Amino acid sequence: MKLGPLNISWTREPSPLTPLPEGEGKRKPDSSRLPLAERAPTGSGRAREFEPLGLAGTPIFSGFLRDFGEYNPQLEGLTAVRTYEKMRRSDAQVAATLLACELPIRAASWDVTAASASAQDREIARFVRENLLGGLEYTSPSGVKTSQSWDDVVRNALLMLTFGAAAHEEIYTIDGARVRLARLAPRLPLTFYRWITDTDGETLLALHQYGYRNARCESVTIPTDRLAVFTFQREGANFFGRSMLRPAYMHWYIKHQLYRIDAIAGERNGLGVPTIEQGPGSSREDREAAARWVEQLAAHEKTGVSLPAGWKFALKGVEGQVRDLYNSIQHHNIEISRTALAFFMNLGLGPRAGGNRALGESQTDFFFLALQATADQIAGTITWTTIKQLVDYNWEGIARYPQLTVSNLRARNFAETLDLLTRLAQSGVIAPYPELAQFVTREMGLPQKQESGVRSQESEEETGLGAGG
Repeated sequence: MKLGPLNISWTREPSPLTPLPEGEGKRKPDSSRLPLAERAPTGSGRAREFEPLGLAGTPIFSGFLRDFGEYNPQLEGLTAVRTYEKMRRSDAQVAATLLACELPIRAASWDVTAASASAQDREIARFVRENLLGGLEYTSPSGVKTSQSWDDVVRNALLMLTFGAAAHEEIYTIDGARVRLARLAPRLPLTFYRWITDTDGETLLALHQYGYRNARCESVTIPTDRLAVFTFQREGANFFGRSMLRPAYMHWYIKHQLYRIDAIAGERNGLGVPTIEQGPGSSREDREAAARWVEQLAAHEKTGVSLPAGWKFALKGVEGQVRDLYNSIQHHNIEISRTALAFFMNLGLGPRAGGNRALGESQTDFFFLALQATADQIAGTITWTTIKQLVDYNWEGIARYPQLTVSNLRARNFAETLDLLTRLAQSGVIAPYPELAQFVTREMGLPQKQESGVRSQESEEETGLGAGG
């Protein structure tokens, strides 16, 4: 795909409702601004497309996104990616908050559901499920075969929480009469260079990357028909989104400075500040020697001092009331977790962060509701990009596509679950069926019932029909 530079020109057209000067007659209204029912048909058939009139409002200059709402230059573009990388690597509260948002989604139950109960739709769903959730096998250019787990795919998509956007490239292979996905290759946000859009300013055509392949820096362009882009808190055509860590930056920055102050205070005041009170008649050389001595003083087993008559030595500590940095640091930790709605992370950490069990459960319920929305966004993106493309490669005339679904985000109390199932069965709402029993035994880690007609090794040995019998 060859992309030329973006030519920007500003034009101002008079409104079709503005009256014309005398003598120029009536102005013919612009047909593109008329209601749909009054426009002349531009295409054949019942389905016709009309060019958009509105603006996405996102400035994209030659593919380079500009967020005019971002006032901190450290949090814009690729500079923001480096800042967020520093935050998640250096701060325990930031890392724990991100893991609290990511791990339940990664541990959830993912499945592919058929578009309908027809035989073809169920066959399509089975093919997509086997390929996507358990059959990503890739052969490198040199012939090395590797496997990609579904957890790797989800973990890459969840980078949008940290950086605002994430992406994977679809790599296909021919397997007999079918086209299969070989790999959903992660494309890291640090390599996102330009976002190429259509003339409407909001339809993404391609992602331009600039980064390393082995030891060589390359520039490549990936069209959208091979790409799935995950964007967190996208507004308009801002495909880079806004990181979940953006509101936490101020608290991380202040807390980082408070830790430095605490470290300096510990270093300076842990053993006290050495001071020398000089006696009368001290010379200039004496004063300079005393200053050098207190600056170079180190605590070890041979530390000692010998002073002239009339001189005094002391280790001075901090006197008076000092600010408690611990409470300030805890406040900023709470605000960092608040950006992810993870209020429960701070229960019991201080006198103002207490709470009972009911409060903790209500907070976790709201937190998992937010996680479900994030997981559904990832599932929807993969459904309408990767799954749709995979189905179109293998079947023609498909109008409804299978959907990727995610459930069981939160840890379950099995005692409460069994009690609920018992009540539902007793009330006649549900009746036992094989799929339900299989689900319960799987979730509880119990052995699965074997398929009919398949004998276990023990039964074969008992009847003498095992190997060598």
